[in-house]
Amino acid sequence: MTLINLVQLQAVDMFPIKCLEIFMDIRDIAGILLGLFNEFNIDRFILVLLDSLVDYSSSNESCQLALISVLETIPSKSFVEHVVAKVLSSCLQNSQKIKNSTPSVSGSWAKKILIVLSKKYPSELQAAVHKFLDEKNVKSKKGGSVYETLGKILDGNLDTSLTFSESKIWFGLHHPKADVRRHILSALGTSGVLETKATNPQSFVTIQDAILRQLYDDDLTVVRAALSLDRLSTIVNSSDLVEALDNVLQKCFGILMSCSLENTSLACDVAVLCLNNASSDIHDNVDRCNTLAAMIFPLLLALPKTQKLNLKALEIAKEVKWPLFGNLAGVSSTVLASQPGRLSSINMDTITALASRFSLHPEEFMPWLINSANAFESSRTLFFLVMLQTLLIQKNKSAETLAFFEIGFPALKTEWEAFESVGDSSIEEFDTEMLNWDCRKFLDKLDSNLKSLNANILICLVWNLMKAFLSVMPANVSMDDDKKWLSWVRDLFVFFSVSKFKKVFKEHLLYLVTKCKVSAVCFLPKFFTEEDVPLAVQVESLNCFSYLCRQPEVRLPVQLLAEFPSVLVPLASYNQDIRNAAMSCIEGLLTLWAHVDTSSKKNGNHATWIHFLGKLLDLVVQQKRLILSDQNFLSSLLASSLSPSYKNFMAPKNIELRVDQSTREKILAFILNSALKLPDYAKLSILSLLKGMGNAILHDSEMKSFLSLLLERRSQDHVSSHSLSKIEVQILCHLLESCAMPSPSDKHVSEDHLLEALKLDDLSSEDPAVIQPCITVLQKLNSQIYSGLETERQELLFRRLVSLFQNANGDIQNETRAALLRLNITCSTIIRTLDYIVQDRTGSVHGKKKMKLVGHPKSSQFHDLSCHGENALSLLGSLLDVLLFKKDIENRDSLLGPLFKLLSKTLSNEWVHGVLDQDEKFIQVPSSKSDSLSTISSIQQTLLIILEDICASLTHSVLLGDDILNEIDVKMLVECAHSAKDGVTRNHVFSLISSVTKIIPEKVLEHALDIFTVIGEAAVTQIDSHSQHVFEDLISTVVPRWLSGTGNNDKLLQIFINVLPEVAEHRRLSILVYLLRTLGEANSLASLLVLLFRSLVTRKGLSCFENTHTSDSSTQYSCMIWLPPLVLMLKQIGAGIQSQELFIELLIAMRFTLNKLQDPEFAFKLASGEDPEKIQATLEELMEQVVSIQQLVDATRKKKSINVSVRKELKECMHTVLRMITVVMIPHTHFSGITKLLGHRDRNVAKKALGLLCETVREHDMVRPKQKHKSISSDRWQHLDENSLESFHSMCLKIVQLVDDSSDDVEVSLKVAAALALEVLAHRFSSNHSIFIECLPYVTKNISMHDLAVSSSCLQATGALINVLGHRALSELPHIMENLIRISRKIFLSSDMKTISGVGGTDIALQIPKESLILSILVTLEAVVVKLGGFLNPYLEEITRIMVLDLDYASGSDPKLKMKADSVRRLITENIPVRLALPPLLKIYSSTVESGDSSLAVYFGMLENMIGRMDRSSVSGYHAKIFDLCLLALDLRRQHPASVQKIDDVEKIVFNAMIALTMKLTESLFKPLFIRSIDWAESDVEDIASVGNIPRAISFYGLVNKLAENHRSLFVPYFKYLVEGCVRYLTVAGDVNTSGSTRKKKAKIQEGKDNSILLGNWHLRALVLLSLQKCFLYDTGSLKFLDSSNFQVLLKPIVSQLVAEPPSSLEEHPDIPSVEEVDNLLVVCIGQMAVTAGSDLLWKPLNYEVLMQTRSDKVRTRILGLRIVKYLLEHLREEYLVFLPETIPILGELLEDVELPVKSLAQSILKDMETMSGESLREYL
Repeated sequence: MTLINLVQLQAVDMFPIKCLEIFMDIRDIAGILLGLFNEFNIDRFILVLLDSLVDYSSSNESCQLALISVLETIPSKSFVEHVVAKVLSSCLQNSQKIKNSTPSVSGSWAKKILIVLSKKYPSELQAAVHKFLDEKNVKSKKGGSVYETLGKILDGNLDTSLTFSESKIWFGLHHPKADVRRHILSALGTSGVLETKATNPQSFVTIQDAILRQLYDDDLTVVRAALSLDRLSTIVNSSDLVEALDNVLQKCFGILMSCSLENTSLACDVAVLCLNNASSDIHDNVDRCNTLAAMIFPLLLALPKTQKLNLKALEIAKEVKWPLFGNLAGVSSTVLASQPGRLSSINMDTITALASRFSLHPEEFMPWLINSANAFESSRTLFFLVMLQTLLIQKNKSAETLAFFEIGFPALKTEWEAFESVGDSSIEEFDTEMLNWDCRKFLDKLDSNLKSLNANILICLVWNLMKAFLSVMPANVSMDDDKKWLSWVRDLFVFFSVSKFKKVFKEHLLYLVTKCKVSAVCFLPKFFTEEDVPLAVQVESLNCFSYLCRQPEVRLPVQLLAEFPSVLVPLASYNQDIRNAAMSCIEGLLTLWAHVDTSSKKNGNHATWIHFLGKLLDLVVQQKRLILSDQNFLSSLLASSLSPSYKNFMAPKNIELRVDQSTREKILAFILNSALKLPDYAKLSILSLLKGMGNAILHDSEMKSFLSLLLERRSQDHVSSHSLSKIEVQILCHLLESCAMPSPSDKHVSEDHLLEALKLDDLSSEDPAVIQPCITVLQKLNSQIYSGLETERQELLFRRLVSLFQNANGDIQNETRAALLRLNITCSTIIRTLDYIVQDRTGSVHGKKKMKLVGHPKSSQFHDLSCHGENALSLLGSLLDVLLFKKDIENRDSLLGPLFKLLSKTLSNEWVHGVLDQDEKFIQVPSSKSDSLSTISSIQQTLLIILEDICASLTHSVLLGDDILNEIDVKMLVECAHSAKDGVTRNHVFSLISSVTKIIPEKVLEHALDIFTVIGEAAVTQIDSHSQHVFEDLISTVVPRWLSGTGNNDKLLQIFINVLPEVAEHRRLSILVYLLRTLGEANSLASLLVLLFRSLVTRKGLSCFENTHTSDSSTQYSCMIWLPPLVLMLKQIGAGIQSQELFIELLIAMRFTLNKLQDPEFAFKLASGEDPEKIQATLEELMEQVVSIQQLVDATRKKKSINVSVRKELKECMHTVLRMITVVMIPHTHFSGITKLLGHRDRNVAKKALGLLCETVREHDMVRPKQKHKSISSDRWQHLDENSLESFHSMCLKIVQLVDDSSDDVEVSLKVAAALALEVLAHRFSSNHSIFIECLPYVTKNISMHDLAVSSSCLQATGALINVLGHRALSELPHIMENLIRISRKIFLSSDMKTISGVGGTDIALQIPKESLILSILVTLEAVVVKLGGFLNPYLEEITRIMVLDLDYASGSDPKLKMKADSVRRLITENIPVRLALPPLLKIYSSTVESGDSSLAVYFGMLENMIGRMDRSSVSGYHAKIFDLCLLALDLRRQHPASVQKIDDVEKIVFNAMIALTMKLTESLFKPLFIRSIDWAESDVEDIASVGNIPRAISFYGLVNKLAENHRSLFVPYFKYLVEGCVRYLTVAGDVNTSGSTRKKKAKIQEGKDNSILLGNWHLRALVLLSLQKCFLYDTGSLKFLDSSNFQVLLKPIVSQLVAEPPSSLEEHPDIPSVEEVDNLLVVCIGQMAVTAGSDLLWKPLNYEVLMQTRSDKVRTRILGLRIVKYLLEHLREEYLVFLPETIPILGELLEDVELPVKSLAQSILKDMETMSGESLREYL
């Protein structure tokens, strides 16, 4: 897939062969590609793959096979053109590469691919080859054509001279040029290629296929050439050849029939060739004769344009042995131009010959003729004319005519339908004179439009066929005995009626109606009285009926008038056209009636209705306009005419049928009796018209009998022969509707039929014949009908309805329900029905009273319902269901007594067993006992629902009778609830009790405890939502009334808590919530929580999930409800926590509290700002309660009975709760709560309150973006409002009181906590100066030696207060400093670190670490210096002594103390003016030296900082004193005081101070000081050796080094004062150039010297060299120090250091530069000296001196010399090459040195020289 994506997205045109080999190794790669091809669009990949396979197929057989596999597997239709072009192009390219060799298989691979494509995609292959050859229409290099070249390549004969080959033929026949194709076909006729059929069958198949394709060529010349091939029938397969010839023949005939005269001769020749080839070698082959006859038949009708071809076809037809052509031999086939009409004569002879043969066996020839006639319009013409001539031949032959009609009419009907589908409006102008034409007249019109001519012939043919059919019809045809003739007549009528061109067949229709030997009255009415008759047929039948009525001489006029009821059917149609046609019939009947003699005896029994029919017809005609405009008007017209009392807003006014009532009844009877004879559809339509007559239509005995018959058949519906049809069901429904509609003259209904329709018994509940009539009656039932019935019939109807209400059919149930709601059912009827179903009888076999379900058998008519066993239970259930929804019964409360009695019976086991016994006794098929019990349970539930509904309706009644109230049995209801085995029944009982409580609460309260017990039992098992709703309703009804008497909430809660463990988990919460809602959450929630937690603790087995779930008991309430109970809950629980169980209870309570405080609803409430005062006050109380409990928990920590883990978890939980509370509290509330806690009688509570205060303030001071409640009160903590400031003030005063309290009951820890709290408050609320001013004196007062812990805390608090107050604290400064200095001095003087001296000289134990006390002092000092620095002058010396001399402040043993002390010292130098700070500092120098290194470092560090802060005036005034002090400090190296251990570290600090000072000095001030320092360094203080004052010199040159390093080029000019000293100190060891004996003597002297002097000299020389190196480095000014004279002076002393010996004990002194460091310094110094000199005149002596040192006996000296040379070479580079002549000889000596390091270094230098010079220097060595 990766490769596919790469190809699809990248420009890849070809796969490498390696890639293809890997690709082809994949198993079933073609199948895989097929799957991907169907799933994804990989066309580009397939194209690239095919290209690659084609390119490699010529040389790689695997690629060839893979290509063939892909083409055969993947749908490659869209790739054929590309693959063919690629294959053929590759063949042409290969042909150009082949020269002398002629491989026989050079194109075989391409041939195989083309064969595969020809099998799967022949058309695409031909198009692709055409396109390729068309584009490559050029000559090849060898002079041949492209297709010839390709033919040779594919046949493997590239250089052979064969005239043709298989491939050449194939490509030639696929050539785009017709000339090439004709040439190839012509060549085939004379060549021997056809002989390859035997030698090479595969090649022959290829050529055969190519030739066959030429027969389908678009160029007729090519087709003619193909048809001209010898023995074509032997080359091409017979079936393929016939198909191709037929195609060519049709193409040529089409050309000949076209209007164009172009190519007609060619087309005719080709068509003749087709016929010749088709007729060759047919012999007696029946199939070939059949095929040839089918080809020839369309050509037998000679047309002017095609007569040559027609005559040729006629000649061939004579030779074909085909039965239909048997009589053609006598037909002439020659036509002379001088014989006009000869062509028509030939055609007539041909038609006659064909018709004569066709008439013999029309049933055999008809299918063949129909198939052959579809070729051309001329063949259809011939077919029609043959049929027309056949009718003439069979004239007056009855049997043959009827047989021909049965065969020919369906064929002609199909042809006409095909003609209509095409559509030709010209046929509408048909000339009726053509109906009498014969074949000759039509043959004279052959030169006209054949299509129109065929339509005319077809019309004439149908006319003649119909006439022939009617002529042979028997005169005495019976409608009942022989339906075949009538069926053909109906088919003819329908055919003429539905035609699009009705005008064409108008004469046909009229002829059929008038000439048919069967009376039109017998078949016309059926067209408009039957269902599903096409609209056009109905309209035409009515038009014909109207036509017959208007004929002057009408046969059987009475029969036409008798069809008046039939005409009413279309007259009521919804279609306007049908109504118009029907109205025309009515008018025709009225006209006909006017000409009928009504008194004639010929009329017989019809005389009565004929007499009054005219008036009815005339009335209908008068209302023609309204009838036609409104479909429903006719029904109203008939109802109002036949029933004057009929009232309808649509009924016409002032229009009536002026006849008496008896005549109206006769008219109605005539219509109804006639309707009964009509089809069912007509019956339904007429009954619908007479629907307004009501049950008057049932006064007719025949109609009543018809209704009874339908009802009887309905009751026998299980017998299939009696089943009702769909229309019959509709008729029955209409009749039943009429039964339920009282007629205007008779207000009664046909109740017997209605009751019969409602009787279903065992009929199918799914059969529409059963359901629809029943539903119809149910829909028509109303209160008027019901009230008009007798009482017994009312009861019967009600029982029927009760029975129907339990029917399985949903529609019947719904309609029964609707009917019952419409009826006014009385309570008496219901009670009697109930008594009918349930009766008490005695006579049990056990001698006890037994209750049975049975009805009184008074009369089978009125007691037709089976009331035994299961059926009785079912009826009882149905009755109760009716009572359940029918709530409009008057005095429904009177049903309470019977219903409660029934409920009592259903609860009786005796009654239940009696029912089950009846069930087994009276029911033939015993039902399941469980089903009966389930039914009884359902009856109980329904009863309870009805009773509840009746009781609920009595709730608002003002007066209730005692008789009604006494019927209510509460005790029975409680027993029912207790004994109920299912939750549904129990719920209904509970609901009923709730309703009863609202009516008679006193009766319910008598059983209240029993009710609560049952409620508890139910809560255990009933866990659904409905049960919960019922429970809540009962609780809300009963509990308030019960509490009004007892008033004990806890007792009631305990009752439910006791049963709560048995209740399902998800129900517990809802029960408790609703119980609380009823009792009142504010008064009961806390008690409930305590009881819940206590129950959780006492029941050990309760899971953690239950604990967690209980904590959600208040999730249904807002925080305003559950927050106050939390305080009460904790107060109750925290009253005494002495045992493990109480601890666990408290832990659960704390968890619950924490959970509620974390509730998002609580956070939202706080954020919304609703009820803030109430919430905050509650939070304050909650905080106080939690802190108090926290202390109680801590007080029990020594009790071992409490589990450690429980205690730990409880403390963590309480801490979290406090954090949650304090986070959301506003400052005012929090401060107020803390103040209250500080006044608690338990001082430990106050201490915890202070800790909580500090923690809260710190948390609010932190930035916590992700803190949950940060946004709630953060703004208020930032800016305290007036109330908060007031409470803050009170709290601070309370805290100060704790600090200043001297009573014994105040613990030290409380004072410390109070002081710490003040510090925290001062840091957080720094803007409240007035409050803290009051606090400061009390805090300062307690900085004493009585208790160091308190003092330390007060010091911290004092520092914080000073930082807040600033100069406002100045009044307390003396007290602060006095106490601070006293404590600091005592600590400084105390040698025992565990005790210090108190005020009275007694030792006071340190209760806190000394470091903490010192840190507190530093904090206070820091605040004093920062805020009151300008007022510290009286205390500066003591402060300075503390900060400098006290090692606790000066040493770095404690990093924290050192950091704080450094900060204080820095602040002293920054905040106190120099004029005040410097004198005390100078005064304590001597004491500082005595204190040691740490004090000196601190001292000069302060001095450095002080110098950095000096302004110009201060520098001018104090620079000399400071410099002298620094020189005094530098003399410590010489003095060696015992207190100073690390002089180097001290000197670094002094150097820093001196550098800081020099940075402030101008040159005029600096120069004298520097000269003085030189004098100081060289001055003699005591007797020293000749080498000078070494210690001072070391310190001095250390200073010089720092000055050079910091001042750089500015300091370089001052080295002129140091040249002499540098030379002296560098040559102090003697002349380096003295002789060896002299050096030996001096070495001996050196050995005798003191080693310290040697070390000092070594150190000094290193410092001098380092100073000179920096001087050289920074000597960049215009006036250089290193001029020629100074260079010469310094050169030898510096170079002489190469031979200086290091001291023997140098390694023991790490503070002195090592040998390696001095060596590196020497190399850099001399090298930098050369670089700075910048002149070869100075470089030469330097180079020489260095080279001379390399001849020393000392290895170190030689190596140093070489290193200097290497340094010079690297830095001077090409400029050093001038010294090669003098350097190379020395280097040559060193290359032979015995010491390997020397030799290696010399070789490296030589290599660098050669690299730089670019030549080899070995030859100069």
